[in-house]
Amino acid sequence: MEDQGGPGDAGVYEHEIRVTWADCDPARIAYTGRIPNFALDAINGWWEHHLGDGWFQMEIDRNLGTPFVSMSLQFSSPITPRHRLICRVWPNRLGETSVGFHVEGFQDGTLCFIGDFVSVFITADEFRKSPPPHEIRALVQRHLVPA
Repeated sequence: MEDQGGPGDAGVYEHEIRVTWADCDPARIAYTGRIPNFALDAINGWWEHHLGDGWFQMEIDRNLGTPFVSMSLQFSSPITPRHRLICRVWPNRLGETSVGFHVEGFQDGTLCFIGDFVSVFITADEFRKSPPPHEIRALVQRHLVPA
């Protein structure tokens, strides 16, 4: 998918997720534990869309990891297999060694959840915190929509 107009001039990446019966609990709505996974899939999609690499390639090919240190979710409407889940994603924080992403999940135009996620940049083979490479910092800065 491509950038859509959104907060500020940076634009918002939209990631589509097909919610299936297997994602649901006996109440016929998405199992709560799947929702962070949907959001993380959308953030990985943001990296793939803008960088050309997702987390796997970043870790293996660039020796750059981004383990999460914080996740916060607020739910507002159930998620079901009835409609595609559209996750709107943008970076909302950039520190010296960390990056934050905001994710909003919608189904059929209805807001289902809001999430904020923070990860730290590491040198993967040493599992040591480090500043992101210049090109990664510049990429995030171009799309940053501060919280």
